[in-house]
Amino acid sequence: MQNSDYDVVIVGAGPAGLLTAREAAGMGCSVLVFEEHDEVGRPEKCAGLFSISGLKMLNIPLSQSYIQNIIRGAVFFSPSGRSFVLDVERPVAVVSNREMFDKFLAQQATVKGVEIVTGEAAIRIIPSDDMPSVKTSNTLTSAKMVVDAEGRSGFLARYVWKDWKPKGWIPIIQAVVENHRMDKDFVYLYFKEYLKDFFAYLVPIDDNLGKLGVAAMKDTKRLFFRFLQEEFKHAKILSTTSASIYTGPPLKLRQNCGVLVCRRCSRSREGYDRWWRSLLAVFVAIETGRYVANFLLKGTGIREYQERMNKIYAQLKSIHKLRILISQIPPKFYDYVFKAASDIHLDTWLSTEGDMDRHGDTVKAMFKSGVALKLLTRTIFQILKDVLGIP
Repeated sequence: MQNSDYDVVIVGAGPAGLLTAREAAGMGCSVLVFEEHDEVGRPEKCAGLFSISGLKMLNIPLSQSYIQNIIRGAVFFSPSGRSFVLDVERPVAVVSNREMFDKFLAQQATVKGVEIVTGEAAIRIIPSDDMPSVKTSNTLTSAKMVVDAEGRSGFLARYVWKDWKPKGWIPIIQAVVENHRMDKDFVYLYFKEYLKDFFAYLVPIDDNLGKLGVAAMKDTKRLFFRFLQEEFKHAKILSTTSASIYTGPPLKLRQNCGVLVCRRCSRSREGYDRWWRSLLAVFVAIETGRYVANFLLKGTGIREYQERMNKIYAQLKSIHKLRILISQIPPKFYDYVFKAASDIHLDTWLSTEGDMDRHGDTVKAMFKSGVALKLLTRTIFQILKDVLGIP
């Protein structure tokens, strides 16, 4: 192999790219990261809600530099306004300033020796079994391996894989609002009949400020303001951002001609996955960084990497199947489901037996313990009572 400029060049300084870089550099690789924006973490594109246990497993210390709020539970609202409260009664998640969170990850990476170049957009990845490279408007940088962590667009990935066209992206508008008048210890999820693709949410930053978002395939702006008027007409918008969320099936990692693609793999409509997300997709980045280092420095690790990826993808597939199942529930039935969940004390079971970082395992445990059957039976009972007019 010819001499390359770096062992690894990574495109994209989001969490996936930065964690891949951190792990590879920590094991001895020389790593360069290209970020198209002038600053890491800008623009902020999501609510920044992470489970505390997930962050610990990712070796990301809790830090006041990025933490805005501590969350202990969630409140789910049906289209009619019926609520289901899940109060874990202990800190389970943090609301982060996403810009500062990404900067925190960047600092972790640079301490390991990673070089990060901002304001430098990659315009092409040139695959090669011998020495792949990344072309920007100013440079051509070679590496032993290139990792594409560019995010949604997939523009660069299509230079390597012509069929790279993931489907399942939904536009989202998020606003920072003041005067939300909600308990800051909970996140709030709203299921509306006119939001058929996703749900609306409020993630409090403190007693006054919060992040309010609406996602929809069409008329996102109009639906955002409709939701705002219905639920938070007293709130004042301070700023807005737009982005997209991925709700499709898990995306398999691909490797070809010295190029590996790594990005967030799946998000779901279901509340647990979207907001108390397991960070399984970020585990992909960590495993990718370790694999790249082992492969380049020792020529080993392929089988182990595949085995770990299979376990992660099994969880992601379970989450996606759950999303599909929940999406089939007619909005008018949410009242019955929420009432049934309260009747069987599902909140208590989830608080003690649920695992917000392994949602697939939680669903399996619900079936194994009989909780899922109780929920279904009670839901049917509630529907029959309503149909028969029984109080």
